Amino acid sequence: MGGDLNLKKSWHPVLMSNQRRVWEEEKKALDERKRIDQLRKEREEERTIQELQDIAAKDGSKPRQIRVDWMYNGPAAGQTGTTEEMEGYLLGKRRVDQLLR
Repeated sequence: MGGDLNLKKSWHPVLMSNQRRVWEEEKKALDERKRIDQLRKEREEERTIQELQDIAAKDGSKPRQIRVDWMYNGPAAGQTGTTEEMEGYLLGKRRVDQLLR
C-alpha cells in the first residue's frame, strides 16, 4: 500500500548514507586499533632495549646516559649568521633574506 516506508526513515540500514556512516566508523575503529598496536609494539621494543641496557650495566660495561644537552647547545655548525644577526631577526629588526646572503 504505502510502499516501503522504512526507506524514508533516517535510521534505516539500507540507506547509502547510513551504510557510509557505518563504514566510516568501522574504518576509524580499525585505524585506531592499528595505531594502538603500533604504539604497543614500540613500547615493547623500548622496554626490551632498556632491559638489555640494564643487563649490560650490571655486567660492568659503561652505562649509557640519556641526555638532552643538544637542546641547550647553540645552533648547528653549518648555520650562517652571527648571534647578533640572529637576534636582530628574532626581534624583528632584520629581514631573513638579508640574513641568508
